[in-house]
Amino acid sequence: MYFYKFHYRERDPISAEQQARFTRGHEYGKMAHMLFPGGVDASPAKPYDYEPSIKLTRDLIFKQTPVIYEASFAHNEVMAAVDILVKHEGKLSAYEVKSSTKISQTYLNDAALQYYLITASGYELEDFFITHLIPNYKEAGTDDVQVLFTHHSVKDFCIEQKPYVEEKIEEAKKMLSKKRMPYITQGGHCTTPYDCDFKNICNRSNAFVEGSLFGLG
Repeated sequence: MYFYKFHYRERDPISAEQQARFTRGHEYGKMAHMLFPGGVDASPAKPYDYEPSIKLTRDLIFKQTPVIYEASFAHNEVMAAVDILVKHEGKLSAYEVKSSTKISQTYLNDAALQYYLITASGYELEDFFITHLIPNYKEAGTDDVQVLFTHHSVKDFCIEQKPYVEEKIEEAKKMLSKKRMPYITQGGHCTTPYDCDFKNICNRSNAFVEGSLFGLG
């Protein structure tokens, strides 16, 4: 997180394997839009320029827009976007799409942060789902997204994690406010759940930093 904030331009080059994962995730995310077709895309016009997206999301919700893609929210200097926000019978539900066939702890932690930011922004969520591919999607023999994807409610987990999320946000903000790189012993967090994007810096300085808001990578 420190490096992303203060040394973003020094990221390691993206490997072919990483790019393939990014492309796959993007493709399945777009495919999942067909689960709720006809939505309005609130994605930023420029990468990482989310202020207009946050405002657009707010306006679309006010206008009772049934489906919003990449709905963006911010609270307490933290922002997040959810893949699909659906309004049905006056109630909002969020769907975060994953191109995997199971739910990991990382996905749950992401959902907890997203749920916190959405509700802290003043919106009540009827439910929060992680949407992912069915285990045998390759053998399904169909391109029907209603068959290929499944939804799992994680709202209860998100509610339970609210104190933890708030605690980690404050810890992260305190660390960033010092503008001094925290020195952390090298360990599994450098590669799990994802490879750190700043190994070149750590290798040069022989210093290591936790790279996740939730201390997972």
